[in-house]
Amino acid sequence: MTRSIYPVLGAEINLPFYLTGIGTTDPEYHIIRTEGLTSHQIMFTTGGSGVLFADGKKYPQTKGVCTFIPPAVPHEYYPENGDWKTSWVVFRGDMLPHITVKMGFSGVMSTKPVNTDALAHIFSAMFSVAGDYTKAEKCSELLYAYILEAKRLFADGNDPANDHVSNAAGFMERWYARDLSLAEIAEAAGLSEQHFCRIFKRNTGMTPIEFLTKKRIAEAKTLLSDTEMTISEIGRAVGFSDRSYFTSVFRKYEGFSPSDYKKLK
Repeated sequence: MTRSIYPVLGAEINLPFYLTGIGTTDPEYHIIRTEGLTSHQIMFTTGGSGVLFADGKKYPQTKGVCTFIPPAVPHEYYPENGDWKTSWVVFRGDMLPHITVKMGFSGVMSTKPVNTDALAHIFSAMFSVAGDYTKAEKCSELLYAYILEAKRLFADGNDPANDHVSNAAGFMERWYARDLSLAEIAEAAGLSEQHFCRIFKRNTGMTPIEFLTKKRIAEAKTLLSDTEMTISEIGRAVGFSDRSYFTSVFRKYEGFSPSDYKKLK
């Protein structure tokens, strides 16, 4: 199934970067862009296989491959067997030329097949708000998270340890609401606890528990902003069984209690 959203642009064009289109294409078809796009594009393959030609190079596209195409780069891509499936995001912004260079994006880039669960999770969240004109800033926030996750995939895609880290991150992204133990997370990564903690900190700059906690707080902020759930209900929904502990952790990261944060929204 093919579905896409092209937001009607408004005040968000004044943001450092903003979404110009998002979608899934199933099956992907033959595209020839002799002058490239006016937007940056990051896409990843969710099934099947295809081929991208750009800058005189061939980039195989198989499940788990993430690809970045800068604007104004002529390119062509097509499915190999008629069953290529992609998820794609296109975006612009006055700050992007500077930001992408600082992040290490240089020309057309493609990863090897990697775990794109975290990228897909952000993509789904962005797709859910892309058509709501009142949530342009939220969409831009998610776009930044998407770019950061893609940056991580491009930077660490050739590091064997990254597969373990990605597996663990995807596991926590999916099961953050459960009472997860470090042993469970390490098992999802396929490593011993000690080795897992070491490589996770090296690759992400934070411990697994810090990553999990930040994920829970981020989800709690969304629920505080968009629902009428009580503080206790929200705490339980994101993995905190005790309201007092939830409040303490939330205040540590945000500087406000959940109740105060909710009043600000």
